[in-house]
Amino acid sequence: MTNQLQKNIIATITYFDVNDYPLTSFEIWKHLIKASSSIKENIERNNWSLTEVIQTLETKEVKKYVAQKNGFYFLYGREKLVQIRNKREVISVYKIKKLRRKAFLLRFVPFVRMICLTGKLSQKNGSDKSDLDVFIVLKNGHIWTGRFLFTAITQLFGWRRYGKKQKNRICLNYYVTEKSLKVPTQDLFSAQEYSFILPIFDSGKIFDKFQQNNLAWMREYKPNYNFSEFKSELTIFDSKFSHWFKAIFEKLFSFKFIENQMRKFQKQKILDNPKTSEFGALIIANDDHLVFLPEPHGPKVFSEYKRRFEALELS
Repeated sequence: MTNQLQKNIIATITYFDVNDYPLTSFEIWKHLIKASSSIKENIERNNWSLTEVIQTLETKEVKKYVAQKNGFYFLYGREKLVQIRNKREVISVYKIKKLRRKAFLLRFVPFVRMICLTGKLSQKNGSDKSDLDVFIVLKNGHIWTGRFLFTAITQLFGWRRYGKKQKNRICLNYYVTEKSLKVPTQDLFSAQEYSFILPIFDSGKIFDKFQQNNLAWMREYKPNYNFSEFKSELTIFDSKFSHWFKAIFEKLFSFKFIENQMRKFQKQKILDNPKTSEFGALIIANDDHLVFLPEPHGPKVFSEYKRRFEALELS
């Protein structure tokens, strides 16, 4: 097989196969990745049109590895993924609505500027046991205080994931400030992850800024990807009351000594956590990013993708 687009299409379908997720032709075009693991490799072209992708899906070279059912494309022998996707989409929509209801209250938490859904649920690929992975943007200069307050509120209402309590719980492992919206982990997994990110609460055009800050590096992995100019109907915005309420409490918690104490307390707690020193853990703790991923999914997903893609033995 010498056609680069054919290889890229099969690579894209294989990558999503790791998460049991079949794709439509439009999704293959939008999320098209390079078959090469190196973004710097000199290849003939970087992007293709939707028409070219649809036409290439019908070539015998692609059909040798890829099958289609009800408009979804998947690797041969993986027809069951169509039913799995339909089932998981129903589950995911239900869970997303649950998070949205929680966000009506969480938007009142001081220093919170945006709450986004990430992970499998944002892809509408969640299972019944899935938790709620969120990406939280806090006011610049108050990331430690904002994190403490957000954690305290979710814990108080019984919404926070911890220990074995995971189902429908909010996973609090990723915070950034409104001045540091560029994702620090820039790889294929992150490009896929944040191309599905769903804003649940936005205090005002923060999501637009997030997309603009990350579009360039994401296109290095997904050249056809572009950010959405349309607002999600699921996104909640600040009301006059929530804006007023939050402004009052932000004044109460805005003293520098509070942020300094919160930083000292939380940093020590992070250092004392045995998961922090585990091999492969992704831990970032500074005034711009608070990321706590003891077992990041990216390396595992990429390793399994490469194994499956190489097993196809494309000529």
